[in-house]
Amino acid sequence: MAGGLVDGEPPLDRGRVYRGELLVFRGLPAMFELVARARAMAEAAFDPFPPPLAQDSLGPEDYLPPAAALRRSFMHDGEARAAFRAVIESIGLDPASTYADRLILRLQPSGGTHSGRRVRDLPPHRDTWGSNLMAQINLWGPVFALDPGATMVIWPTLFDRAVPNTSAEWDLERLREAPGRYPLLPVLRGPLGEAAEVPVVIRPGDLLCFSGAHLHASRPNRTGRVRVSVDSRTVDLADVRAGRGAVNVDGRAPRVGREWFHRVSDGAGLAEPCTKH
Repeated sequence: MAGGLVDGEPPLDRGRVYRGELLVFRGLPAMFELVARARAMAEAAFDPFPPPLAQDSLGPEDYLPPAAALRRSFMHDGEARAAFRAVIESIGLDPASTYADRLILRLQPSGGTHSGRRVRDLPPHRDTWGSNLMAQINLWGPVFALDPGATMVIWPTLFDRAVPNTSAEWDLERLREAPGRYPLLPVLRGPLGEAAEVPVVIRPGDLLCFSGAHLHASRPNRTGRVRVSVDSRTVDLADVRAGRGAVNVDGRAPRVGREWFHRVSDGAGLAEPCTKH
């Protein structure tokens, strides 16, 4: 298990990620292309206001609808998806064996006035609490310059230590049945104590790769600026089949979210959802 951010070099060593290292690929040309597309779409959505400052000029009722529309359009945008595939290839992952979750343009407003169900601070969680895929690798990068007060934080010392959480009572089927009312993800239950957190401060064009088993969260944003970032999650088919990945120390959700992941090369699904064994 590693502590802080470590510079990575292609090809991505998935084993290092499964052991808890936080690998950063600096200044990827393909990542610059993805960031440029995200910026262009965000600027068009909030025109004439700069996206990091748009909430200063728009009330919640005028901010949240274009924010939601932007998230949806980015997820399906052909240019963004092509740039994301280039990012996958640039770090040495094979699009024919790499399966990815949706491509997310994430907006984290400052304070609580402009927050919505999907536009908000994210509480401490492991992504694997919901997916149950221990081969999951998260990809994350900023679209505009990061303020250390409005970024993602990770708790590396808790990577291999169990923490109380709500995964045992969180059910993917119930999320499907009531998508607007059921909790989006399992979360930490109780305080973290004195565990040291690592704030992620990287530049637009950089890409952080980390295990979905890392406990992470949004640092509560009180900076007066909206944090805009892009993220997705990937799994390698061979690793899933062989059971390779991070150790599951405390995930207890009853189902495996395989259907979230689609092959980068052609969009084929990883598999039908199944019950965890």
